[in-house]
Amino acid sequence: MSNRTIQNIFQAYSNDLARTPQPLKNRKAIYAIQHCRTREMGVSYFSCRAQHNRVEQYHSCRNRSCFLCANKSRKDWIDSQTYRLFNTPHVHVVFTLPHEYLDLWRYNDALMIKLIFKASQESLFELMLSEKHQEVTPGVLMALHTWGRQLSLHPHVHCLVT
Repeated sequence: MSNRTIQNIFQAYSNDLARTPQPLKNRKAIYAIQHCRTREMGVSYFSCRAQHNRVEQYHSCRNRSCFLCANKSRKDWIDSQTYRLFNTPHVHVVFTLPHEYLDLWRYNDALMIKLIFKASQESLFELMLSEKHQEVTPGVLMALHTWGRQLSLHPHVHCLVT
């Protein structure tokens, strides 16, 4: 067994995984992760011209779900996104509309949108202008999200605050 934890778990429970109903894409990912960098995925042999010290190099699965294979592309993507970050210290603050007001939201969402933005802005400015928070006027970038992860009505405002 390899020293790769996820791969070891998938290999140890391969019989159980085979018995559970899975979509084809999951079965392919499970197979790829189980056999990544093993003889099953193929082998390349490298040696010097004098044929000394022949080295076996097992092939990677290149599956996006494989931690080992996706790690480099994940790191490259993160590095490529750094230009989008503010070059200043900032915090992420979220203001959520209490669920008791969802009926009002459904009745008049245009008014409620104005109110949630105004309440969020005023709360941040009042807080930051207090003596406890250095009496500063922050820079604020706001975005409205109206749905939650489960696609249920969940109005909230994301704020990036300098």
